[in-house]
Amino acid sequence: MSETNTLRQRRGAIEHQRSQFDADRLLPKEKSVSREILQSWQRSAKVIHDTSQCAPCDDHAVTSALWKESPLSIAARREQSNMQQLVKEGQLVAAIADPCGRLLWTCASGYMSRRAEKLNFTAGGHWAERDVGTNAVGLSLTLKRAVTVFSSEHYSPYVQDWVCYAAPIIHPITGECLGALDISTTWNKHTPLGQSATTQLAQSIAQSLPSVLPRAELELFALGQPKVVFRGKPVNLPPRQIEILCLLALHPDGLNLQQLHAAIYGDAPVSLSTLKADVSHLRRCLDGEIGSRPYRLTTSTWADFIHIWRALDTQRTNEAMAMYRGAFLVASESPEIQEWRHCIDAVMTQLIDNCDSPQLLLHKISQSVNGSIMARDRLIELLDRSQYN
Repeated sequence: MSETNTLRQRRGAIEHQRSQFDADRLLPKEKSVSREILQSWQRSAKVIHDTSQCAPCDDHAVTSALWKESPLSIAARREQSNMQQLVKEGQLVAAIADPCGRLLWTCASGYMSRRAEKLNFTAGGHWAERDVGTNAVGLSLTLKRAVTVFSSEHYSPYVQDWVCYAAPIIHPITGECLGALDISTTWNKHTPLGQSATTQLAQSIAQSLPSVLPRAELELFALGQPKVVFRGKPVNLPPRQIEILCLLALHPDGLNLQQLHAAIYGDAPVSLSTLKADVSHLRRCLDGEIGSRPYRLTTSTWADFIHIWRALDTQRTNEAMAMYRGAFLVASESPEIQEWRHCIDAVMTQLIDNCDSPQLLLHKISQSVNGSIMARDRLIELLDRSQYN
Protein backbone atom coordinates (compact mmCIF):
# COMPACT_ATOMS: atom_id res chain seq x y z
CA MET A 1 0.00 0.00 0.00
CA SER A 2 1.37 3.43 -0.89
CA GLU A 3 2.26 5.94 1.82
CA THR A 4 -0.49 8.28 0.59
CA ASN A 5 -3.13 5.55 0.95
CA THR A 6 -1.85 4.74 4.45
CA LEU A 7 -2.17 8.38 5.47
CA ARG A 8 -5.62 8.59 3.86
CA GLN A 9 -6.76 5.55 5.87
CA ARG A 10 -5.39 7.08 9.05
CA ARG A 11 -7.23 10.29 8.39
CA GLY A 12 -10.45 8.39 7.70
CA ALA A 13 -10.17 6.51 11.00
CA ILE A 14 -9.69 9.78 12.89
CA GLU A 15 -12.66 11.38 11.15
CA HIS A 16 -14.82 8.36 12.05
CA GLN A 17 -13.87 8.67 15.71
CA ARG A 18 -14.43 12.41 15.61
CA SER A 19 -17.95 11.86 14.27
CA GLN A 20 -18.69 9.73 17.33
CA PHE A 21 -17.00 12.06 19.82
CA ASP A 22 -19.17 13.30 22.67
CA ALA A 23 -17.49 15.73 25.07
CA ASP A 24 -19.81 14.71 27.92
CA ARG A 25 -19.14 10.96 27.71
CA LEU A 26 -16.25 8.91 29.09
CA LEU A 27 -13.30 8.43 26.77
CA PRO A 28 -13.47 5.13 24.84
CA LYS A 29 -10.93 2.38 25.52
CA GLU A 30 -10.53 1.31 21.89
CA LYS A 31 -9.59 4.26 19.75
CA SER A 32 -7.70 5.47 16.70
CA VAL A 33 -6.85 8.69 18.51
CA SER A 34 -4.54 9.00 21.52
CA ARG A 35 -5.92 9.76 24.95
CA GLU A 36 -4.09 13.11 24.95
CA ILE A 37 -5.88 14.17 21.77
CA LEU A 38 -9.28 13.04 23.09
CA GLN A 39 -8.72 14.95 26.33
CA SER A 40 -7.75 18.00 24.28
CA TRP A 41 -10.97 17.63 22.27
CA GLN A 42 -12.90 17.63 25.54
CA ARG A 43 -11.17 20.82 26.73
CA SER A 44 -11.66 22.44 23.32
CA ALA A 45 -15.39 21.65 23.24
CA LYS A 46 -15.83 23.81 26.34
CA VAL A 47 -14.24 26.93 24.88
CA ILE A 48 -14.53 26.80 21.07
CA HIS A 49 -18.05 27.68 19.98
CA ASP A 50 -17.64 30.04 17.03
CA THR A 51 -17.31 29.32 13.33
CA SER A 52 -14.13 31.28 12.66
CA GLN A 53 -12.02 30.27 9.69
CA CYS A 54 -8.71 31.40 11.17
CA ALA A 55 -6.91 32.03 14.45
CA PRO A 56 -7.18 35.41 16.20
CA CYS A 57 -4.19 37.62 15.43
CA ASP A 58 -2.40 40.57 17.03
CA ASP A 59 -1.09 43.66 15.28
CA HIS A 60 2.22 43.04 13.50
CA ALA A 61 3.98 45.99 15.18
CA VAL A 62 3.04 44.72 18.65
CA THR A 63 4.24 41.21 17.84
CA SER A 64 7.48 42.48 16.32
CA ALA A 65 8.27 44.38 19.52
CA LEU A 66 7.50 41.31 21.66
CA TRP A 67 9.80 39.16 19.51
CA LYS A 68 12.68 41.61 19.88
CA GLU A 69 12.21 41.62 23.67
CA SER A 70 11.91 37.84 23.95
CA PRO A 71 14.97 35.79 25.01
CA LEU A 72 13.88 33.31 22.33
CA SER A 73 14.85 35.85 19.66
CA ILE A 74 18.54 35.72 20.57
CA ALA A 75 18.53 31.98 21.31
CA ALA A 76 16.99 31.13 17.93
CA ARG A 77 19.46 33.10 15.81
CA ARG A 78 21.92 30.23 15.46
CA GLU A 79 19.19 27.89 14.19
CA GLN A 80 17.22 30.30 12.02
CA SER A 81 19.26 29.64 8.87
CA ASN A 82 18.89 25.88 9.43
CA MET A 83 15.15 26.24 9.89
CA GLN A 84 14.82 28.42 6.81
CA GLN A 85 16.69 25.84 4.72
CA LEU A 86 14.59 22.99 6.16
CA VAL A 87 11.38 24.91 5.47
CA LYS A 88 12.36 25.62 1.88
CA GLU A 89 13.43 22.07 1.07
CA GLY A 90 10.56 20.34 2.86
CA GLN A 91 7.70 22.64 1.83
CA LEU A 92 7.05 23.53 5.45
CA VAL A 93 6.18 26.41 7.74
CA ALA A 94 8.07 26.93 10.99
CA ALA A 95 6.96 29.04 13.95
CA ILE A 96 8.16 29.98 17.42
CA ALA A 97 5.45 30.72 19.98
CA ASP A 98 5.55 32.37 23.40
CA PRO A 99 4.26 30.54 26.53
CA CYS A 100 0.71 31.75 25.80
CA GLY A 101 0.65 30.21 22.31
CA ARG A 102 1.11 33.47 20.41
CA LEU A 103 3.39 33.09 17.38
CA LEU A 104 6.29 35.53 17.56
CA TRP A 105 8.28 34.40 14.51
CA THR A 106 7.39 32.36 11.41
CA CYS A 107 9.08 31.26 8.20
CA ALA A 108 7.17 29.61 5.35
CA SER A 109 8.04 28.03 2.02
CA GLY A 110 6.24 29.17 -1.09
CA TYR A 111 4.10 26.02 -0.85
CA MET A 112 2.89 26.84 2.69
CA SER A 113 3.05 30.64 2.74
CA ARG A 114 -0.44 31.38 1.40
CA ARG A 115 -1.96 28.53 3.42
CA ALA A 116 -0.37 29.88 6.61
CA GLU A 117 -1.49 33.46 5.96
CA LYS A 118 -5.06 32.30 5.35
CA LEU A 119 -5.20 30.68 8.81
CA ASN A 120 -3.21 33.41 10.61
CA PHE A 121 -0.42 30.92 11.22
CA THR A 122 1.81 33.97 11.09
CA ALA A 123 3.51 36.24 13.62
CA GLY A 124 0.82 37.48 15.99
CA GLY A 125 -1.51 34.49 15.54
CA HIS A 126 -2.88 32.98 18.77
CA TRP A 127 -2.65 29.17 18.79
CA ALA A 128 -3.37 28.22 22.38
CA GLU A 129 -6.07 25.56 22.87
CA ARG A 130 -8.47 28.19 24.18
CA ASP A 131 -8.12 30.13 20.90
CA VAL A 132 -8.35 27.44 18.19
CA GLY A 133 -8.84 24.14 20.01
CA THR A 134 -6.59 21.10 19.63
CA ASN A 135 -3.38 21.92 17.76
CA ALA A 136 0.31 21.11 18.15
CA VAL A 137 1.42 24.49 19.57
CA GLY A 138 -1.29 24.59 22.21
CA LEU A 139 -1.04 20.90 23.13
CA SER A 140 2.75 21.02 23.41
CA LEU A 141 2.54 23.98 25.78
CA THR A 142 -0.19 22.24 27.81
CA LEU A 143 1.64 18.90 28.12
CA LYS A 144 5.17 20.40 28.18
CA ARG A 145 6.40 17.74 25.74
CA ALA A 146 6.75 17.08 22.02
CA VAL A 147 3.52 16.26 20.16
CA THR A 148 2.29 15.57 16.64
CA VAL A 149 -1.24 16.56 15.64
CA PHE A 150 -2.25 14.90 12.39
CA SER A 151 -5.01 16.09 10.07
CA SER A 152 -8.46 15.65 11.67
CA GLU A 153 -6.95 15.41 15.13
CA HIS A 154 -7.07 19.22 14.96
CA TYR A 155 -10.25 20.45 16.61
CA SER A 156 -10.99 23.34 14.26
CA PRO A 157 -11.96 22.22 10.71
CA TYR A 158 -9.84 24.86 9.00
CA VAL A 159 -6.59 23.22 10.24
CA GLN A 160 -7.50 19.64 9.39
CA ASP A 161 -5.56 19.59 6.12
CA TRP A 162 -2.34 20.07 8.12
CA VAL A 163 0.04 17.93 10.12
CA CYS A 164 1.90 19.81 12.83
CA TYR A 165 4.92 18.84 14.92
CA ALA A 166 5.69 20.88 18.04
CA ALA A 167 8.07 20.74 20.98
CA PRO A 168 8.32 23.00 24.03
CA ILE A 169 11.40 25.16 24.53
CA ILE A 170 12.42 24.42 28.12
CA HIS A 171 15.14 26.41 29.86
CA PRO A 172 17.87 23.83 30.67
CA ILE A 173 18.62 25.35 34.09
CA THR A 174 15.37 26.77 35.44
CA GLY A 175 13.02 24.25 33.79
CA GLU A 176 10.78 27.15 32.73
CA CYS A 177 8.79 26.67 29.51
CA LEU A 178 9.53 29.77 27.44
CA GLY A 179 7.54 28.80 24.39
CA ALA A 180 7.31 26.18 21.65
CA LEU A 181 8.69 25.45 18.21
CA ASP A 182 6.25 24.21 15.56
CA ILE A 183 6.95 22.82 12.10
CA SER A 184 3.94 22.10 9.87
CA THR A 185 2.95 21.03 6.38
CA THR A 186 -0.05 19.49 4.66
CA TRP A 187 -1.27 16.12 6.00
CA ASN A 188 -0.29 14.16 2.89
CA LYS A 189 3.39 15.08 3.42
CA HIS A 190 3.51 13.67 6.95
CA THR A 191 6.72 11.90 7.97
CA PRO A 192 7.82 10.58 11.39
CA LEU A 193 11.09 12.46 10.87
CA GLY A 194 9.15 15.74 11.25
CA GLN A 195 8.72 15.28 14.98
CA SER A 196 12.34 14.27 15.49
CA ALA A 197 13.66 17.31 13.62
CA THR A 198 11.35 19.66 15.52
CA THR A 199 12.36 18.25 18.89
CA GLN A 200 16.06 18.53 18.12
CA LEU A 201 15.72 22.13 16.94
CA ALA A 202 13.71 23.07 20.05
CA GLN A 203 16.39 21.54 22.28
CA SER A 204 19.12 23.37 20.39
CA ILE A 205 17.31 26.70 20.84
CA ALA A 206 16.88 25.96 24.55
CA GLN A 207 20.61 25.28 24.93
CA SER A 208 21.33 28.75 23.50
CA LEU A 209 19.23 30.53 26.12
CA PRO A 210 21.18 32.65 28.62
CA SER A 211 21.55 31.07 32.06
CA VAL A 212 19.87 34.13 33.59
CA LEU A 213 16.92 35.66 31.80
CA PRO A 214 16.65 39.35 32.68
CA ARG A 215 13.63 40.91 31.03
CA ALA A 216 15.33 44.31 30.89
CA GLU A 217 18.22 46.21 32.46
CA LEU A 218 15.88 47.41 35.21
CA GLU A 219 13.30 44.97 36.59
CA LEU A 220 10.64 46.13 39.05
CA PHE A 221 8.71 43.58 41.09
CA ALA A 222 5.98 45.34 43.05
CA LEU A 223 3.21 42.72 43.27
CA GLY A 224 3.52 41.24 46.75
CA GLN A 225 7.06 41.59 48.14
CA PRO A 226 8.79 44.51 46.34
CA LYS A 227 12.16 43.90 44.68
CA VAL A 228 14.35 45.95 42.32
CA VAL A 229 16.92 44.28 40.07
CA PHE A 230 19.37 46.35 38.01
CA ARG A 231 21.63 44.67 35.47
CA GLY A 232 20.97 41.31 37.07
CA LYS A 233 21.74 42.37 40.64
CA PRO A 234 19.25 43.25 43.43
CA VAL A 235 19.25 46.85 44.61
CA ASN A 236 18.19 47.60 48.19
CA LEU A 237 16.02 50.71 48.22
CA PRO A 238 13.66 52.29 50.76
CA PRO A 239 9.91 52.08 49.98
CA ARG A 240 9.65 55.72 48.87
CA GLN A 241 12.32 55.30 46.20
CA ILE A 242 10.68 52.10 44.94
CA GLU A 243 7.47 54.15 44.59
CA ILE A 244 9.35 56.71 42.50
CA LEU A 245 10.69 54.02 40.16
CA CYS A 246 7.22 52.50 39.76
CA LEU A 247 5.69 55.86 38.90
CA LEU A 248 8.42 56.62 36.37
CA ALA A 249 7.83 53.16 34.81
CA LEU A 250 4.13 54.04 34.51
CA HIS A 251 5.09 57.30 32.75
CA PRO A 252 7.79 56.42 30.18
CA ASP A 253 7.61 59.95 28.72
CA GLY A 254 8.53 61.34 32.11
CA LEU A 255 7.13 63.57 34.86
CA ASN A 256 8.29 67.01 35.92
CA LEU A 257 9.08 67.66 39.58
CA GLN A 258 5.60 68.95 40.45
CA GLN A 259 3.83 66.07 38.68
CA LEU A 260 5.99 63.45 40.39
CA HIS A 261 5.45 65.15 43.75
CA ALA A 262 1.67 65.10 43.28
CA ALA A 263 1.70 61.46 42.17
CA ILE A 264 3.59 60.39 45.29
CA TYR A 265 2.42 62.73 48.04
CA GLY A 266 -0.88 64.16 46.83
CA ASP A 267 -1.69 67.06 49.15
CA ALA A 268 0.68 65.96 51.92
CA PRO A 269 3.02 68.75 53.14
CA VAL A 270 6.32 67.31 51.91
CA SER A 271 8.94 69.61 50.41
CA LEU A 272 10.14 69.39 46.82
CA SER A 273 13.73 69.22 48.09
CA THR A 274 12.97 65.90 49.82
CA LEU A 275 11.80 64.46 46.50
CA LYS A 276 14.85 65.84 44.70
CA ALA A 277 17.13 64.12 47.22
CA ASP A 278 15.38 60.78 46.67
CA VAL A 279 15.73 61.09 42.89
CA SER A 280 19.43 61.98 43.22
CA HIS A 281 20.01 58.87 45.34
CA LEU A 282 18.18 56.73 42.79
CA ARG A 283 20.25 58.19 39.96
CA ARG A 284 23.46 57.15 41.74
CA CYS A 285 22.12 53.63 42.41
CA LEU A 286 21.12 53.20 38.74
CA ASP A 287 24.37 54.46 37.26
CA GLY A 288 22.82 57.72 36.07
CA GLU A 289 19.91 56.09 34.22
CA ILE A 290 17.33 58.67 35.35
CA GLY A 291 16.95 61.66 33.10
CA SER A 292 15.86 65.12 34.20
CA ARG A 293 13.47 67.78 32.88
CA PRO A 294 11.35 65.72 32.96
CA TYR A 295 12.35 62.89 35.30
CA ARG A 296 12.31 59.65 33.29
CA LEU A 297 13.94 56.23 33.16
CA THR A 298 16.56 56.10 30.41
CA THR A 299 17.25 52.35 30.53
CA SER A 300 15.13 49.41 29.36
CA THR A 301 12.57 48.66 32.05
CA TRP A 302 10.26 45.75 32.85
CA ALA A 303 7.65 45.95 35.61
CA ASP A 304 5.41 43.12 36.81
CA PHE A 305 2.48 45.47 37.52
CA ILE A 306 2.57 46.80 33.95
CA HIS A 307 3.01 43.33 32.45
CA ILE A 308 0.09 41.87 34.41
CA TRP A 309 -2.15 44.75 33.36
CA ARG A 310 -1.32 44.11 29.71
CA ALA A 311 -2.03 40.41 30.22
CA LEU A 312 -5.40 41.21 31.81
CA ASP A 313 -6.24 43.71 29.08
CA THR A 314 -5.58 41.12 26.35
CA GLN A 315 -7.33 38.31 28.28
CA ARG A 316 -4.17 36.26 28.80
CA THR A 317 -5.72 34.94 31.99
CA ASN A 318 -3.32 32.07 32.74
CA GLU A 319 -0.35 34.41 32.42
CA ALA A 320 -1.98 36.94 34.76
CA MET A 321 -2.84 34.23 37.30
CA ALA A 322 0.75 32.98 37.29
CA MET A 323 2.21 36.48 37.74
CA TYR A 324 -0.05 37.79 40.53
CA ARG A 325 1.86 37.55 43.84
CA GLY A 326 -0.13 40.05 45.85
CA ALA A 327 -1.31 43.65 45.85
CA PHE A 328 0.67 46.39 44.08
CA LEU A 329 2.86 48.09 46.75
CA VAL A 330 0.28 47.34 49.42
CA ALA A 331 1.76 49.78 51.96
CA SER A 332 1.99 52.72 49.55
CA GLU A 333 -0.16 55.80 50.15
CA SER A 334 0.68 57.35 46.78
CA PRO A 335 -2.64 58.43 45.18
CA GLU A 336 -1.67 57.12 41.75
CA ILE A 337 -0.31 53.81 43.03
CA GLN A 338 -3.44 53.31 45.14
CA GLU A 339 -5.57 53.79 42.02
CA TRP A 340 -3.51 51.25 40.07
CA ARG A 341 -3.65 48.83 43.00
CA HIS A 342 -7.43 49.06 43.13
CA CYS A 343 -7.78 48.47 39.37
CA ILE A 344 -5.47 45.43 39.29
CA ASP A 345 -7.06 43.86 42.37
CA ALA A 346 -10.58 44.45 41.06
CA VAL A 347 -9.88 42.69 37.75
CA MET A 348 -7.94 39.87 39.45
CA THR A 349 -10.79 39.32 41.92
CA GLN A 350 -13.26 39.04 39.05
CA LEU A 351 -10.90 36.70 37.17
CA ILE A 352 -10.49 34.34 40.13
CA ASP A 353 -14.19 34.49 41.04
CA ASN A 354 -14.98 33.28 37.51
CA CYS A 355 -12.37 30.48 37.60
CA ASP A 356 -13.99 27.03 37.67
CA SER A 357 -10.78 25.00 37.53
CA PRO A 358 -9.66 23.56 40.90
CA GLN A 359 -6.39 22.44 39.23
CA LEU A 360 -5.54 25.98 38.11
CA LEU A 361 -6.35 27.37 41.56
CA LEU A 362 -4.24 24.71 43.28
CA HIS A 363 -1.36 25.53 40.95
CA LYS A 364 -1.74 29.20 41.82
CA ILE A 365 -1.70 28.48 45.55
CA SER A 366 1.40 26.28 45.24
CA GLN A 367 3.22 29.01 43.31
CA SER A 368 2.74 31.86 45.74
CA VAL A 369 1.70 32.45 49.32
CA ASN A 370 1.19 36.20 49.03
CA GLY A 371 -0.93 36.06 45.91
CA SER A 372 -3.00 33.01 46.75
CA ILE A 373 -5.57 34.28 49.28
CA MET A 374 -8.22 34.97 46.65
CA ALA A 375 -7.41 31.70 44.90
CA ARG A 376 -7.71 29.77 48.18
CA ASP A 377 -11.10 31.30 48.95
CA ARG A 378 -12.37 30.46 45.46
CA LEU A 379 -11.06 26.88 45.72
CA ILE A 380 -12.87 26.37 49.03
CA GLU A 381 -16.04 27.70 47.41
CA LEU A 382 -15.73 25.23 44.51
CA LEU A 383 -15.01 22.30 46.84
CA ASP A 384 -17.96 23.17 49.06
CA ARG A 385 -20.20 23.39 46.00
CA SER A 386 -19.02 19.98 44.72
CA GLN A 387 -20.02 18.32 48.00
CA TYR A 388 -23.62 19.32 47.50
CA ASN A 389 -23.88 18.49 43.78
